[in-house]
Amino acid sequence: MKTEDEIEKLFERMENQLDVFEPSADHKVRFLEKLQEQNKVVPLKPKKRNWIRPLAIAASIAILIGMVSVAPIFKTHDEADLASVSPQMEDTQNFFTVAIKTQLEEIDKNSSAETTELVEDAMKQLEKLELSYEILKKDLVESSNDKRVISAMIKNFQKRASLLEEVLEKINNVNKLKLSENETNIL
Repeated sequence: MKTEDEIEKLFERMENQLDVFEPSADHKVRFLEKLQEQNKVVPLKPKKRNWIRPLAIAASIAILIGMVSVAPIFKTHDEADLASVSPQMEDTQNFFTVAIKTQLEEIDKNSSAETTELVEDAMKQLEKLELSYEILKKDLVESSNDKRVISAMIKNFQKRASLLEEVLEKINNVNKLKLSENETNIL
């Protein structure tokens, strides 16, 4: 209420000062004439080409390309595998890798519904061994090819191969038992 009174008092004080009349009939015509006078063509000076910004962009791109192409040279390796130690260790790694891959394919081919739990458990154990191997790869770099780390890496491969060999043996036993039970059931 107080603000309304103040507003009314303001209007009362400014009563004679406010323009409350309609604009004259020729107001629109005069306004358009003034606009047309302002629309005269004024020649502008040609803008000088500023080459600093395009050159800065080109320089930035050149620096980025240079950094990307040189980065692999200065990159320090956080991990290494047996193949990086010597040609003999590369052969050992390749042997185990092929053997493990072959065993995994054979397990996949021979597994059945009865062996699913056995295979899943073996895959979990295999995953743990692979994580351990990743840690050993980092340790190999930090220890500058320490023979103990190399030995641990080889033992890790051997554990994986023997684990898969045991699983494959158990799968074959389950399949033989299933086959012999089916033979007796038929008779």
